[in-house]
Amino acid sequence: MSDEDIRFHAQGESGEVVVKIIVIGDGNVGKTSLLRKYVKKQFEHKYLPTVGVNISKQPLKHTTKDGRELDMNLMFWDIAGQPQFFLLHKVYYNGANAAILMFDLTQSHTFMNVKNWYNELVKYNLQDIPIILVGNKSDLKKEKKIIRPMAENMMDQLGIGVYFETSALNG
Repeated sequence: MSDEDIRFHAQGESGEVVVKIIVIGDGNVGKTSLLRKYVKKQFEHKYLPTVGVNISKQPLKHTTKDGRELDMNLMFWDIAGQPQFFLLHKVYYNGANAAILMFDLTQSHTFMNVKNWYNELVKYNLQDIPIILVGNKSDLKKEKKIIRPMAENMMDQLGIGVYFETSALNG
C-alpha cells in the first residue's frame, strides 16, 4: 500500500489509519483458518462455518516515504461464503478498502466460482480497490487440482494484480 493510498482510508478515534479488508470466497476454502493463523497464530482443525461475518483486527506500523510512522489497524471482514448469507453482502462490502478473493486449491468448483465473487465486487462498484487472489491449502500437494498457470490466467482475465498460494496450516 503506497503512502498516497493510505491518505484515502478512514482514521480511527486516536488518529490511526483503519483499513477494511473483505475476505471472500466459497464456504470451506479456509478464509477463517487463514485469518486465525495470521492474527492469532493458531490453526483450528475442525471446520466451523462463519455465520454472516467475523471481524478480526491486526495492528500494524507503517513507515511512510518521509519517515513518519503510522499506526494502522487492518480490519479483516471474514464474510460467510454460504448462499444463505448472500443478501447481507452489500452491507458487509460497504466501505471496503481492499479484498482478498480466496479459493481452495484442492476443490475445482471453488476456483470456478472466483469469477462469481469478482462479479459481486463489480456489482458493488469495488473492482477498483486492491484485490488479491489467494489459493489456499497449498500444503495438500497430492490433492491439488488448480495449478499456478490456471490461477495466473484467471488473474489476467479479471485484471487482478496479485496472486498467492498459501496454507492456513503451515502459514
